Amino acid sequence: MRRPPELVSVIVCVRDEEEHIEEQLAALAAQDYTGAWELLVVDNGCRDRTIAIVESFRNLFPRLTVVDARGRKGLNHARNQGAAAAGGELLCFCDGDDVVSPGWLRAHTEAALDADISSGRSDPELLNDPLQKSWRPTDVEPDLNRHPGFLPYASGGNCAVWADVAREIGWDERFRFGSSDQEFSFRAQLASRRIVFAPDAIVQVRHRPSPGALARQYYAYGKSGPQLYRAFRAHGMQRDPARVMLRRWRRLVRDGIRSLRRPDRRVYWLRAVALNLGRLTGSIRWRVLYL
Repeated sequence: MRRPPELVSVIVCVRDEEEHIEEQLAALAAQDYTGAWELLVVDNGCRDRTIAIVESFRNLFPRLTVVDARGRKGLNHARNQGAAAAGGELLCFCDGDDVVSPGWLRAHTEAALDADISSGRSDPELLNDPLQKSWRPTDVEPDLNRHPGFLPYASGGNCAVWADVAREIGWDERFRFGSSDQEFSFRAQLASRRIVFAPDAIVQVRHRPSPGALARQYYAYGKSGPQLYRAFRAHGMQRDPARVMLRRWRRLVRDGIRSLRRPDRRVYWLRAVALNLGRLTGSIRWRVLYL
């Protein structure tokens, strides 16, 4: 068991979030946590009014710091810069386009007392319309996410990490987008750090607003998969057998033909195609077979 933190640092990494950041800041200002905490907004290259909106909330956050991480693009660089600038013993991470629940900070602070990292629960119900939810799986996590046949991992957009762990493990900045949560969590566990699930640390998550944006997101996810496999195959991370990979591609072709008759399934199919094309590109880039 850890001692309760004297100060908690909430870290929000942003890049061009003017459309949604106000809603997230309002939710953070409404937290029911009674301990001391600070807010750090990490600017990873905003070209819009995001930071101006953040500055307008200073009267609601006595401890507000804007951290400059514009020198290098990438979520993990922003996370490292935020962790370096934080003054708290516990670091809580959320995204600028989501909305935390009122008890989010309290739930993470309580769960983290018995672990090195806590991971919260994502809920897609409130911020997405029925069409957006039909484009991708929307099951609410009953427990920690787990990579098939390997280790569980925390959600980077809804987690708490003790500062000493964050600075010891660090986020690998070679992972610019996609698999960054898994990569950090895997290395932490291989270093004997413990992750727990905090079911009451709820974040309302926002899906991508268009089929094209969703496809780009899943292409990036897929592209990072072979990079993750290359980093952890020596530690037991598995890939599917070649016959399973081939079967998956055959199914994509078959489902693509069927989707011509099912407009409601076309975007769902597009998401799967983007993911697998990303894996193909990543396999070539990282010289491993991970399809």
